Amino acid sequence: MRILLILLMGVLFLLGCENLYSKFYDENIKNENISCVKINEKDRILRLRLIRIFQEEKINVKESCPYTVEVKSKFLSQCSSPYARSVGADFDGFLRFDLKKGGKILYRCQIDWKGEFDDGKIRDLVKKMKEDLKRKKALR
Repeated sequence: MRILLILLMGVLFLLGCENLYSKFYDENIKNENISCVKINEKDRILRLRLIRIFQEEKINVKESCPYTVEVKSKFLSQCSSPYARSVGADFDGFLRFDLKKGGKILYRCQIDWKGEFDDGKIRDLVKKMKEDLKRKKALR
């Protein structure tokens, strides 16, 4: 019984290390057929990782697409505030996707994490976006 309790607490602790959030700004996006996305990320290395993972998840990435995924990321290691560095934070970074069309935000999803950043975090966020947008017709 004690081992089961310890195991359960360990699983709950590990699940608490990543938080996924999402918000719809336009509910009609759920009914649209999104056949592609354009990735807007300034960091070249992160952009290449994003494109690879979107494609692995069977999402067509092309520059001429009307839907844009604007990426915002922050890593605690990039933080320049001495106060934030000395006090620490509840998370080590976040990655956010804003899905836009014609400059208008339609949907947002974000992952916060504690620990190392890896491709699994990107993949989790892409899967969350696909799930929220009901991938029946969307994001082929």
